[in-house]
Amino acid sequence: MLAKRLNPALVVCCLLGFSSPGVYGQDDASQLTVYAGVTTYPNPVYDSLVLVEFPFTLDRHELQFYRADSTDTNLYAYVFAQVNLFDTVALAIDSVSTYFSVRVGSREEAALDGYRVFNRIVQLVKPGRYSARLTVTDVAGQHSGEALLGDFVVDSIKTDRIVIGGVSLAYSLEYVDDSSSSSRLVKSGYRVIQNPVHFFTVEDSVVWLYGEIYNLAYSEGAVSKCDLSFSIQDEAGYPYRTPILTTLDKPGSSAVITQSFDIGDWLPGRYRVQIVASDRTTDKADTALVPLVIVPSREVLLASLRSSVRNPYDTLSLQVKVNLAAYLLTPDQKVTLQRLTDAGKINFLNQYWREHDEDPSTPVIENRVEMIERYAYCNRYFSGNEQKTDGWATDQGRIYMTYGPWEEIDDMQFPLKGNPYQIWYYHSMKEGKVFVFEDWTGNQDYRLVHSNVYGEIYSKEWETRLRSLFPDFSDDY
Repeated sequence: MLAKRLNPALVVCCLLGFSSPGVYGQDDASQLTVYAGVTTYPNPVYDSLVLVEFPFTLDRHELQFYRADSTDTNLYAYVFAQVNLFDTVALAIDSVSTYFSVRVGSREEAALDGYRVFNRIVQLVKPGRYSARLTVTDVAGQHSGEALLGDFVVDSIKTDRIVIGGVSLAYSLEYVDDSSSSSRLVKSGYRVIQNPVHFFTVEDSVVWLYGEIYNLAYSEGAVSKCDLSFSIQDEAGYPYRTPILTTLDKPGSSAVITQSFDIGDWLPGRYRVQIVASDRTTDKADTALVPLVIVPSREVLLASLRSSVRNPYDTLSLQVKVNLAAYLLTPDQKVTLQRLTDAGKINFLNQYWREHDEDPSTPVIENRVEMIERYAYCNRYFSGNEQKTDGWATDQGRIYMTYGPWEEIDDMQFPLKGNPYQIWYYHSMKEGKVFVFEDWTGNQDYRLVHSNVYGEIYSKEWETRLRSLFPDFSDDY
């Protein structure tokens, strides 16, 4: 049913033409339009790990097609997709990728707007809180797009009660039995064309729901059932439609949920689909809520989706957000920040980054993304605690956060005299900057002992020592 972890495969994606749903067009022809979602499957069959699915969709006309073989009249585009998984401090902890092809019959067909490419990447992860970045690259066209998936929780496996998992909304759902199980879009015998972001338009008529139930009480040969109810709620949580009640024959300890909803007369707005599953044998039950958004037109859909794409910055805790700016704020700004409430601090930091956006013409604050990457690097390589959370606050972390990666490094682990030390050079910065860190305890406890930067610690002894060790050394560039 589900692909194994870290097992890239060549897949021909399912293509489906729509008259309305999906994302149409793009502002920058050099970038792919990518929208993605996250679905978790807490199936006990995977023991302590949880299968996480990243469904995504592309606009087919944005891909570059070419004839791969003179004997084949079809045209092909080849796509590489990769998910990078991050923890709560934006540290990259895992990645998984796939490579697949898309086929059309002619260049005219390739240029048609309104056709979508669907695929998904799956990954087994430990329970926890994560964010992710999905990057998709058109191999022939050499242009890419990405979707940022922020702050999702992977719950631990439960075996003592009934559990609903893998719930997603779809454009279409069709039973194809297990003969098509090799397709990336088939789950438990159903071909599911997922809508990864759960946004639909008033022109859509039907929304499909797919889900799975685990830990059902089941005995071979005994007929038993599970009761299901599907309730539609508006944004305030009030009932919007009469609940749908149904029963499910239990085929085993787990089962598949499928349900369609006629949304032809629904008003634009935000809704929630509440699913309640109750095992008649044990009277145990579980509830799941799925968001569903209906917008009035394609244009509004496009704008809504773009505004809903979350930045990895939004997944960070308030303390980490404060840490990111710690070496950038002026003393007065730091005092102001300390006096604010939590909500005030968030607003203050958001305003700070907006004012210091190096390229306001793009929706991404590039220098903030760079700072997140520096922060993660510092915590990984400079931390002194087991949690790997304090590297940013060390001397090395402060310099790395402030100036970025060094351009040259002398790493002396076994000097002729004294403690191990490192020299970081930044040749291209103004007149050039140099920082010397000494391991005071012999336990990777590097502290700044000398620099030519105004305001930093200066040591005549280290300057003399460096000149004797490195005849070409210049402390003043």
